[in-house]
Amino acid sequence: MTSVDITRVATRADLEAFHRCEVASLAHDFVGLPAFPIEEWLPYLDEPESAGDRVHMYLGRQDGVPVASMSLRTPLRDNLSVVNLELKVHPDHRRLGYGRALAEKVLEETRALGRTRVFAAIASRPEGDPLGLALAEGFGAKPVIEDVRRTLDLLVSPPGPRPAAPAGYRVVEWVGSAPEDLVDGAAYLNGRMTLDMPMGEMDYEPEVWDAARYREREQQAVERKRLMIAAAALHESGQVAGITEIAVTPTQPEHAMQWDTIVDPDHRGHGLGLLLKHWNHAQLVEVAPEVRWVNTWNATTNTFMIRVNEAVGYRPMETWTEYQLDL
Repeated sequence: MTSVDITRVATRADLEAFHRCEVASLAHDFVGLPAFPIEEWLPYLDEPESAGDRVHMYLGRQDGVPVASMSLRTPLRDNLSVVNLELKVHPDHRRLGYGRALAEKVLEETRALGRTRVFAAIASRPEGDPLGLALAEGFGAKPVIEDVRRTLDLLVSPPGPRPAAPAGYRVVEWVGSAPEDLVDGAAYLNGRMTLDMPMGEMDYEPEVWDAARYREREQQAVERKRLMIAAAALHESGQVAGITEIAVTPTQPEHAMQWDTIVDPDHRGHGLGLLLKHWNHAQLVEVAPEVRWVNTWNATTNTFMIRVNEAVGYRPMETWTEYQLDL
């Protein structure tokens, strides 16, 4: 194995080199899944804590040439034993042991942070590179849940007219910040994501959300130049019954990312999930008409949301396996 120098990303020049590795890796491995723009990483240089997480970025160089990137996201309000890992090796520098070197650095840094558990999602396709899976299993990580990325092509499946809400409900739309009278309900539903969505065999604590944390996440989106587009179903009682969110970055105007979609258990069975998807996709093309592609991930066991997404027009791209490593 050729030696690799692994350092923390501390300057704009470091971040630009880190970002080049991210861009090259994702462009090589996936269709319709671009790297986050550099603007989304910039705030971590000056303000690493945001919305309950801290992000540590690392760059691997060989003879001064950037060959790999790695980020460690550490929750600060719950799951205090956890590190969420993303590791990418530049496609021109693979099969030289750089991934293993950075993985060893992960273990070192995880222990230094006082953490004991690492999660990493690794994609696999029949024509893909199996090295990531072999690397994870070689370190003793175990697969704990399987997801599938689906992509919506808005040129092929454009949104139609907004359907009527069922009796007793209405839909509220917004761009940016949630209305003040809805933020508590939006935060409550955000917290339910780790209670209600399939988690497989992941040892992951439910997240605790309140209005302040939700507002902090909205501010984080502003700092990262993300445009948040959301729709919520409001029951006649005043309860927020369901919510869906899509993020758009102006520097990548053709691509959007589906964030949370959830319906409160007390309000399921009324078709609110599909209703909200239709409304928010209609709002998306009005607010950000250049968007063509929307990406989303679902656990393979989440049959309800898969049916909703495929009814809207999402189609599967590849499988992602979440690995867990306990130190």
